[in-house]
Amino acid sequence: MSSHHIIREDQEPALIVASYEALDEEYIGQLLEWSPTVIANDDTVDFFLAADIKVDIVFSRKEITYPQEQIKNIPIKKGIIPDALDYLIHHNHKAVNIVCDAPDEALKAYCAAINIVVLSHGMRYVYIRHRYEKWKEAGARISVPENHLKSLVGLKHTSPNGFITEQDGFMYLEFNSDEYVCIGEEI
Repeated sequence: MSSHHIIREDQEPALIVASYEALDEEYIGQLLEWSPTVIANDDTVDFFLAADIKVDIVFSRKEITYPQEQIKNIPIKKGIIPDALDYLIHHNHKAVNIVCDAPDEALKAYCAAINIVVLSHGMRYVYIRHRYEKWKEAGARISVPENHLKSLVGLKHTSPNGFITEQDGFMYLEFNSDEYVCIGEEI
């Protein structure tokens, strides 16, 4: 029996790469395994073209013809991330991985319409409402805004907004608001 799966178009999370230096190439390779919709900008498209990786869309400040014929060139209006999210939501994508230098507070405005994961410099950020639970190994670093915490289990406070898992097992977070909360995990 084959381990390959049939993937419907837009079923896998799209990939927005605003900074290819924000994530190790090995992790970027893992994100590309299922052939997601790949979105780049003027700064990151050359990285993909040099590695012969298919790019679907480039949000650009200039009109360029790329060696890959299928690339859509779309003018930047607000910035690569908000423009790409608007595009993905308009085209009914359900999830996106974003590789960038840091998560932006403005991403919360998109969370109701699309599932967002930000990958940046050894951290994976997710946007969650109400409650979060996950199995983690002992000593894993977690970042969560303390002002949104109602309760927590399995974590020890280490610094402002910083926690570490006390032991192997599930950790639980509950929030005191209906807002989306950005949680960072070491990868």
